[in-house]
Amino acid sequence: MNKYIVSLYIAILTFGAAKGQAVLGRTESYIRSTYPEKKWTTDYTSKSGVKYISADMAYGSFCYYFDKETKLSDYCIQIPFNNATMNGQVEAYNKKYVITSDTTWTAYLEEGGIMYIKLIYNSESNLSYFSYSSTK
Repeated sequence: MNKYIVSLYIAILTFGAAKGQAVLGRTESYIRSTYPEKKWTTDYTSKSGVKYISADMAYGSFCYYFDKETKLSDYCIQIPFNNATMNGQVEAYNKKYVITSDTTWTAYLEEGGIMYIKLIYNSESNLSYFSYSSTK
């Protein structure tokens, strides 16, 4: 029974990740239109003034950062809501993407691009988050 519940949870998490995952190389309007039901917040980084938008998805808060020149998303972070969702994502990523270390994956996307995923732990804030980018 426990195996069934865990398998169901991972299946739901994998499906949910498709409904709330990093979208790189797209415009702000594309991302907003992909998730029209979400409440989006717009802000800018304090040091460099880079624009980003953020919203809560099924398994965490996502922040999409935009290149100043191209206006396309070039970086994304996701802060999981809790350790269970983070661990579920790690399991899903281990099954779906190429594992390059204990905390990194390479995703070969259906559209032909590559996305590099890192799980980062910040010991100062005791916070774990996923980093998504198209460059290492």
